[in-house]
Amino acid sequence: MHYEFAETGNKEICDIKKIATYLNISISEVRKLVREKRIPFFRIGNRLKFDLRKIDLWLDEKQEMESN
Repeated sequence: MHYEFAETGNKEICDIKKIATYLNISISEVRKLVREKRIPFFRIGNRLKFDLRKIDLWLDEKQEMESN
């Protein structure tokens, strides 16, 4: 599967729809994670944005915690 993300310098930034697809979860589940501050995100205006590299690190940390 190929994802297209806006590249900003050395960051790959995606929106909520693309991060939901990337994580294979619903948009409402992404919003819940954001509301609970359980996923790395930032805002541009009122729009949620996600740095794919930070998301990948977050996933790695979660997997490591699960395996211990």
